[in-house]
Parts: sequence; structure tokens; C-alpha cells
Amino acid sequence: MKTISFAILAIASLSACRRPYQEEKYVDINPNETAFVIPLEQGTQQNQKQLKSVDYLEQRKVATKRIYTPTMWHQTGRGDNDGEWIPSVVVIKVDRSPVTREWTGATNTGTSSNNQQINVESSNSIGFTVGITCTASIPEEDAAKFLYWYSGKTLENAVDANVRSFVQDVLTREFGQRDLTACQRDRKAVFDIMKEKTTEFFAARGIRIDNIGAAGEFTYTEPAIQTAINSQFIAEKKNDAAKNEVMAAEQYAKAAEAIKSQKNLDAQVNLTNALAEAIKDGKLTWPQTLVLSPGMSLMDLYGAKNLNSSSNK
Repeated sequence: MKTISFAILAIASLSACRRPYQEEKYVDINPNETAFVIPLEQGTQQNQKQLKSVDYLEQRKVATKRIYTPTMWHQTGRGDNDGEWIPSVVVIKVDRSPVTREWTGATNTGTSSNNQQINVESSNSIGFTVGITCTASIPEEDAAKFLYWYSGKTLENAVDANVRSFVQDVLTREFGQRDLTACQRDRKAVFDIMKEKTTEFFAARGIRIDNIGAAGEFTYTEPAIQTAINSQFIAEKKNDAAKNEVMAAEQYAKAAEAIKSQKNLDAQVNLTNALAEAIKDGKLTWPQTLVLSPGMSLMDLYGAKNLNSSSNK
């Protein structure tokens, strides 16, 4: 019995000295993701410098959709089993899926319920805010650039922080060079400049700006300014309506005068034709003094002199 107990203890002791099972580990890569396999061991000063380059990351990009991650034994004590299996590589995944952000002021619109509008100011110190909508993605061929510039960030993080702050800088500079009237007039031009600069800047950093532009109208910091603008707009519309009514009345008067003149002309022509027919039929003698217009008589108009000469023969 003692022999059996001793054997059991010996087996248990041997088992306790064995290293844990070295499990094979894999990382799955989704179609919308790009993966990079970075070695954690055998680092040298040379390849540590290479970690700071886009080329290094590009060389570590893998196309497979399931990546085996090897492990190595890390000894932590004197015994053979004093340690653990640790990975010798790290797999970094970049999610390239498009993201859309709406930086607005209202709680029921935009990506966040917080006021995320962009605050700017005109050259004459009139403050106002503008809403922005932005859609961005990461092209597969630019995933290494994104990882280099924004390691540790998701695309959502980069858009909310980096893209938004860049947009704020451009709009602040462009609107700040214009007075309020010019800001209102050049609104489209300013946003076109912002779109061009933002797209160019982040393309070099692995972010493609698919769409970016204004979301809503200007919101003025001082409500009285908006009230004044609304009043001016209403007055201009009323003035336009009055001008339109005057123009319509003038057009009506011209049309009425034209109709009257046309009717008079038609009546004169009808009278002339009737007199001419009567003269031809011999029902009317020549009205030598009847003049239709200055210097023109019926005889001149219809050659009635010839008819008169023929009737006198």
C-alpha cells in the first residue's frame, strides 16, 4: 500500500514539473481588415529604427486571413515548469471600414448628442459656428501609412481628433480673413478650400476623405445678430415683392396699350377695306377729303384714282 502511495506521489511530482501545454494560437483577419505581423524577439538597434518607417510596416503586411502566432517559453523560476508561453510576434490589425461623422450642435442630430459644431470668427469679430459632415476610410494600399501615423488609434479616433482639429484650423483661418458679409458670400469657396486641404493632408497619412462639407447653416454666437439677419432678409423679400408688383403693373399697362393700339389699327384697316369694296362696287363716290393717316387717302392707298378715271370715261 505504501508502495502504491509512493508511486502516486512520484507521478504527481513529475507532472508538477512538466511545462504547460504549448497551445497553437491563431488570429483571424476579416475582409475589412489589414494585418501586420511584427516580431517581438531578436530585436536589434537596426530593426528598432526600422519600426519607425512605413517601408518596414509594408514588409510586415500579410494577405492571409488566418495567421499563426508562434510562442516561446519564458522561464520565471528554477524549476522546469516555472514560466509561461508567450507570443514571439504581435499581430496588429487595421480596420479599413468607412466611418461617418457629423459634428453638429443640436442634441438630436450628429454623431454625438454634445455640441460638436466648429467655432469660428469673422475678421470683424462676429462669432458663429458651422456644422460639418465627414466620411473617411483607409485604402488597403495605405494601411501601413495609417498604422505609422496613428498607431494605437482606430479610424474613428483619428477622424474625431485629428481630422476635426485640422478642419477647425482651416476654417478658422479662412473665415478669419473675411468680414461677416464676405463670410456669408464666400461660404462655398471657404468649404471648397477646406475640403481640398483636408483631403490632400490626410491622403499622405493613409486616410482617404471620401466626403466632407457643411452640415446646416451658420449659427451665430449672439442671437441678436441672427434676428437682425432675419429681419433684413424679410425686408429684402418684401422689397422684391413690391418691385415685382410694380413690374407686373407696368407690363400690364404696356400690354393694355398694345391691345388698344392693335384694336384701333384693326378697326382702321377694316374701315379702309370696307370703303374700298364699296368704291369698287360703285356704291360710294370718292371721299376726296377722307384721310386715313397724314398724307395718305383712300385713293392713294388703293389706286382709286385709276378707278375714278375709268368711271368718268
